[in-house]
Amino acid sequence: MSSEEFERLRSFKGKMDKTRVERILDEIQDDFEKSNDIKVSTIYVYSLYSQDVLSNKEFFDIVLKILEKYANKIGIENVKQLILNSI
Repeated sequence: MSSEEFERLRSFKGKMDKTRVERILDEIQDDFEKSNDIKVSTIYVYSLYSQDVLSNKEFFDIVLKILEKYANKIGIENVKQLILNSI
């Protein structure tokens, strides 16, 4: 994907703990499968990881925009993999 969001996300390549980001995305995916509302699921999981999210606010803001834009179009699993491959 070459959207503006993914270009911004690539600026974090090598700067984020990929394992931690994957854990957060996994929890968002699990909650999304129950709620069917990506924004609600993301906000809920972000609240559980508030330390990480607040210390990397710009990164997680971009992740939220990407999830909102693409999760319903191409599936959250695909979006998750695109995010992880970008960092």
